[in-house]
Amino acid sequence: MIKALVFSCLMSCMLFADLPPPYNTVDLMPFNPQGGYSNAIPLRKLIKERNVKTVIEVGSWLGLSTRDIAKTIPDDGIVYAIDHWLGSPNEDNSPFDIENLYRQFLSNVIHEDLTHKIIPLRMSSIEAAWSLDIHPDLIYLDATHDFYSVYQDLTLWFPFVQGHGVLCGDDYLWGHDLPVQRAVHLFAHQRNLIVHANEWFWYLEER
Repeated sequence: MIKALVFSCLMSCMLFADLPPPYNTVDLMPFNPQGGYSNAIPLRKLIKERNVKTVIEVGSWLGLSTRDIAKTIPDDGIVYAIDHWLGSPNEDNSPFDIENLYRQFLSNVIHEDLTHKIIPLRMSSIEAAWSLDIHPDLIYLDATHDFYSVYQDLTLWFPFVQGHGVLCGDDYLWGHDLPVQRAVHLFAHQRNLIVHANEWFWYLEER
């Protein structure tokens, strides 16, 4: 029995050694499909229409939307998943194992064999926007949902796609005072952009 366990561990280590970092060092957890993601249809449609290949996702949680985006883009496409994996400050995190969010995200990506298409960047939205030199075809915002944070993310990330890509996001109808919707419309008004919304999904278009 002990020999079997040791052999299994050795085989797992050999298998993981072939994965790109940070996946090659993760202590694998069972697959966990948990997450809220109602934008699959409009987001897939937008990705196909705009021939999207490179994506930045800000706010990835356990990777439900991340994995769907990775499956939708071409085989040689890349999704940069940005999250600090410390939970959401304006939501109830008590039902979740916050200490293992990042480990669970990595495990989920491994289980779906998407390690070659998803690059996790464990940092805040601000840190990522200040440090990355990437010009993606699409940015999907789904991080903190209060008005200030959403407006800040819009301001930080719009220059990454301005003139060539698309900025979109989740939670257009979130909250009793619609903070995401208000931030999106204020930002769009100030920059003369068109807002397209489909229930919870939204995206901006330059005139």
